[in-house]
Amino acid sequence: MRKFNTVLTIAIALSAIALTGALLYGCATTADPPITKDGCALNLRHVCQYVVDDGLEHGTLADSGGTGLQLDRQRLQNLSVRHLEVIVPFRHGSGTLLRCVVDSQSARVTDAGIASGPQFNDADIEHLRQAGLCS
Repeated sequence: MRKFNTVLTIAIALSAIALTGALLYGCATTADPPITKDGCALNLRHVCQYVVDDGLEHGTLADSGGTGLQLDRQRLQNLSVRHLEVIVPFRHGSGTLLRCVVDSQSARVTDAGIASGPQFNDADIEHLRQAGLCS
């Protein structure tokens, strides 16, 4: 019986370690990898920040939660959620839809990815290059 308890304790400990590792790895890798095209390496968080800043400045950023609320910086800060996920179109060429998670208090993008649609095309890359978003 004592041997069974030891084996069971070891099995539980290994399961806990494996679960912890899986959770940490999953949480640490939520962002899409950088996109590289024509010598332009894009960090999608920076691209999202560029689009979100423009939308907040012009009051054209819409809440994706189905409310259709047009957001500016003040409305964003008044939201009851801390992190807001918005789907925004990249309006310079392909119409790629970006998924941007925005901290409602600081208006900083905390996570980003391609939501759907085509990847960035040559016109997009050229616009982003001119905006200084290529690394």
